[in-house]
Amino acid sequence: MLEKPNHASQKRLLNHISSRIGKIRAKTVFTKLVALLLLTACENGPEPVETWQHATTGSYEASLSEDGNFAIVSTVNHQAGYWDLSSNKLLFQWRHSDNPDSGIIASDISPDGSRAITADKQTFVIWNTTSGKPYGFWQTPDDISAVALSDKGRYVLLGLRSGKAIHIDMETGRRLEFTGHRIEPIASVDMSANGEWAFTGASDGRAILWNTQTGQPRFIFEHESRVTLVKLEADGRLAFSSGTRGNAFIWNLESGTERVRLALKPREYVISAAAFSKDGTQIATGAPGRDIVLWSTQSGGKLNQWKAATRDQWKPSGAIVWAIAFHEDGRHLITEASSGFGQKWLLQLTD
Repeated sequence: MLEKPNHASQKRLLNHISSRIGKIRAKTVFTKLVALLLLTACENGPEPVETWQHATTGSYEASLSEDGNFAIVSTVNHQAGYWDLSSNKLLFQWRHSDNPDSGIIASDISPDGSRAITADKQTFVIWNTTSGKPYGFWQTPDDISAVALSDKGRYVLLGLRSGKAIHIDMETGRRLEFTGHRIEPIASVDMSANGEWAFTGASDGRAILWNTQTGQPRFIFEHESRVTLVKLEADGRLAFSSGTRGNAFIWNLESGTERVRLALKPREYVISAAAFSKDGTQIATGAPGRDIVLWSTQSGGKLNQWKAATRDQWKPSGAIVWAIAFHEDGRHLITEASSGFGQKWLLQLTD
């Protein structure tokens, strides 16, 4: 069941959203974001095909399956709901503990959809998405900031605020610590489906693709600001990374060169979610200012855009797009936002 709204939980969520925005945005553009969030939605663009309420007082974090059919939504009561979006049915509610300070701050669904991972500050749990039962609880030495999971949950990738990334083989227990980020906090991680390649981005302004067996970097992509988001294309041909000052790039992973830089406007400088289309010709992004944008990976230009739903009673009224995915039908986008709404959008390109 959805949590009952109350004043304290709403205040706690808004404080969390403000904190998250502050962590992923440069101070020089913070006032622009605040001004944006104060605006009511008068130009929302095309309407969604469907809107689902997944939290009555908003969400702390969310992730989507690669096919766009399932979602993990972390709510203000420190539970994570696992949703079947084809029927908008809540399948499971997952909780780490009753400690009010151990809310779920990061999650991921394995590419094959068979496992899920949720993390609080220093604990992560792997779940069976069919039964909803946990495989176990594991402690980490430092605070967790981001997580990724391989097919069948065989490998786990943790990004830590200490600047380390840890790759774990859950079958053998082998752990590899990657320290290529100069002890700067890691903000985002991604991993290939087979667990062989890790992609990490941190406050040192670098996004690094590295081999999880050797710990050796293959490519280091330099940015002009903190890196806040990284994403790998499923086929391993492309990668995406973005920072806090309009540094949003698509990289060619065969040559290690820049393929294109997204044509971001100042208010779009921070990107909070991204996903490649199956054929790699498009990338969809979400942002703290409710923006959902479809881009060409060839030109870096916009193909379409939408606005995520907000809660009218919130002041300021806004939403961070936590997660985005191309639906397996190839015709729709799926999003989850901090307002507690999941939405489905028609991928009709603009003229």
